[in-house]
Amino acid sequence: MNSLNQLEIQNIRHLAFAATATCDKITYYKTLTSDQSVVKNFEDVCNGFNNLKTQLSNLLGGM
Repeated sequence: MNSLNQLEIQNIRHLAFAATATCDKITYYKTLTSDQSVVKNFEDVCNGFNNLKTQLSNLLGGM
């Protein structure tokens, strides 16, 4: 992965930030419903984004 250029690294950082921003929005949307199946779906999506962010951070950290 040492062959990534600065633009590619910047794009990876933007994806990691987008994952964080999306989870922040999901946290808000969870307050708008009492349907537990919807809340669970939101939590699953947010967990997926957190995993993506961790993998991207690990990718950048390993460079």
